[in-house]
Amino acid sequence: MLSFSMPRQAMAGRRTMTGKSASVLAGIVWFASMAASPVHVRSSTSPRADLSKTTPLRVRVMDYGTIAAPLTIVFRYTPLVPGAAGQAEILPGPTWWKLNADFRNLPPASELGSEYLTYVLWCITPEGRSLNLGEVELTGTGGHLNTKLNMRRFGLIVTAEPYLAVSQPNKAVVFEADVAPGSGTAVPVAHVTCELLSAPIGTAAIHADSPHATDPAEPLVIEEARRAIAVARAEGAEEYAPGTFSTAERLLHLAEDQQARGARRKDIVDTGSEAVFIAEDARVLAVTRRKRARETSAANAPEGTP
Repeated sequence: MLSFSMPRQAMAGRRTMTGKSASVLAGIVWFASMAASPVHVRSSTSPRADLSKTTPLRVRVMDYGTIAAPLTIVFRYTPLVPGAAGQAEILPGPTWWKLNADFRNLPPASELGSEYLTYVLWCITPEGRSLNLGEVELTGTGGHLNTKLNMRRFGLIVTAEPYLAVSQPNKAVVFEADVAPGSGTAVPVAHVTCELLSAPIGTAAIHADSPHATDPAEPLVIEEARRAIAVARAEGAEEYAPGTFSTAERLLHLAEDQQARGARRKDIVDTGSEAVFIAEDARVLAVTRRKRARETSAANAPEGTP
């Protein structure tokens, strides 16, 4: 059985809110759950994209099952981010492999194109599936991310994305993990093919969404929430997942209000992150339900109907 730890930002948002923010959020989520019973979909179970809209990538998958001590691996940059660097320490355990990753000399993702706001670290399984391990949140040009997995064979890539909760990577790969040069530890390496989206999730909606004049001090996650909600709306979430979509909008408004009132940055980030993840849930639900509705309509159509 494959498993991985939920991205840090989402877990923080779902477990550590306190005070007035938590009370308001609890009311919002309770109301939405009573209205539409939203289901939080893990990235590993999200609908996969049409293969005609994807591009293959050969990824190194390394077998860490034989290591008995912490092992350092490197992240090799791609032409999208020349001069950037990264490394990660893999710490073995009886059931979990911990991963502590550091990156430096990374430009803001928006410099790679208006489609992008952030960077996401992905685990690539031996079967070529991609699992979102979390956001590489930058401070200046450096970023850090801690996570863990309970599989011993995996590859790692980093992509530029429109928001932290995307459920499939796109082809804007900025890093690929590799064995560190001169490593004295033998790590078996295989290559698998992973399907990447030819364009980021919701590209059309992103270009259609009007720009926002934001406070320079505003946490990036608020803009990510706006982006995720715009993408969900374009996929029909207002019609096919209204309760979940409404919850995402209310959380965004709460985060914006917290920012305006000068609330603690952590509270703002927690609320904004939750808005992003629920907006992605709404998008996934809308895609699934719209497809199901079309299939039902086609099955019930009279014979000969075009």
